[in-house]
Amino acid sequence: MNQAPSEAEVQAVSRKAEDPTIGFRLTIVAGDNQTAFLLMTEHGFPMATFDPVAAELRDADGAVLAGVPVAWSVGETPGNMGIQLDPMGTSPMVVLTDERGVATLDKMRGKALSAFYDYGVFPLVARHGAASVTATLTVAQPPTLKVTIVSGDNQSVARSGNAAAGGLALFAPIQVVVRDPEGNPAPGIPVSFEAVQPKTMTIQLSSEGNSADLTTDAEGIATLDLLDGHSMICRGAEGEFKVVVTPKGTKPVVSHHTVTSSSTNLAPVAAPQDA
Repeated sequence: MNQAPSEAEVQAVSRKAEDPTIGFRLTIVAGDNQTAFLLMTEHGFPMATFDPVAAELRDADGAVLAGVPVAWSVGETPGNMGIQLDPMGTSPMVVLTDERGVATLDKMRGKALSAFYDYGVFPLVARHGAASVTATLTVAQPPTLKVTIVSGDNQSVARSGNAAAGGLALFAPIQVVVRDPEGNPAPGIPVSFEAVQPKTMTIQLSSEGNSADLTTDAEGIATLDLLDGHSMICRGAEGEFKVVVTPKGTKPVVSHHTVTSSSTNLAPVAAPQDA
């Protein structure tokens, strides 16, 4: 004799009929618990960017669900923080699951999202029907980096050769090292070099002109040597000038240099290709 279903079972069947997504399960499979630093952008405002976040969707039997919409949205944010999930400011951002049942949030130019103006922890929620899951993301203050000029500072070079009127002054490479607050090398840090030149002097640091953008290597080192192994090529006048070295998100240091009078009795110096 079959036993009659319990009231709880009847209610469960009723709820399932009302919402077929009851029992579905979402799981964060990539990008949870990220921390990103709030850094000043070239446009003059602070921003933190996060790598893609992904959630897997399965039904009540554990089978992955492909081609199903998952809505991503941001929960309560701290202070004055603003969040953008795509360049158009769409929220929630709906993403279809792939053949593995995974919905990946990466619509912000390949990133999950951008956060602006403030620090703190905030939730990122993925939802499909009755199923939801939350990733936790943190915007942190940037570490205090320290940049040191390790070679190439205080150079004094005479103009020589006949590649340009009065000759060219060819400077040796400038090398800097960037370290974190514990003194460890800081790899992957963008470093800008910019010459501050007298009006009558022309200074070249790269094919772009009087500036150059580099990135620190695995040892935290950036070397300015883009002009056939030279850091700078100067022409037009003698005198002192500076090169301002600025790692992204920290204070700059200044390298000092001097161009002296044209040398005499020296063999002509051919201009480097990028000069």
